[in-house]
Amino acid sequence: MRVSSKVECGIIALIDIAVNSQGNNIVKLNAVSKRNNISAKYLEQIVPLLKHSDFLKSVKGSGGGYALARDPANITLNEIVNALDETIFAPSTFNDQLETTATDTISECLWEPVNNYLMQFSKSLTLKDLADKFTEKHISEIEPMYYI
Repeated sequence: MRVSSKVECGIIALIDIAVNSQGNNIVKLNAVSKRNNISAKYLEQIVPLLKHSDFLKSVKGSGGGYALARDPANITLNEIVNALDETIFAPSTFNDQLETTATDTISECLWEPVNNYLMQFSKSLTLKDLADKFTEKHISEIEPMYYI
């Protein structure tokens, strides 16, 4: 499966904002850009899609930036991916010139179960799950382990 950089960067931006907007903090886009090494110009193209899908709300003014518009536990990976690229979870299709029985068999035995699994998994994984895992990994990287 190929995931576009737009989807990848959109997910990363949402995780960053989820982690850094806790406690009603507002997150500036340039801070997201610097922390994740993503072009600010590129993020400026992705953020409107995330706002339009009601994942983000913007705050205007000198202290402005972005915060989550919804509880991260209520935002699924499926929603995020579909907001950024509807083709990723789309059913697989074959060339019309190929033999139909073979392509129908492959679809039924392979692609339909794989797509169904991906759909169910992506609907069960939330932004909160991703943000919690990110926080856990980040803390373990900065806290030294002491062994006796």
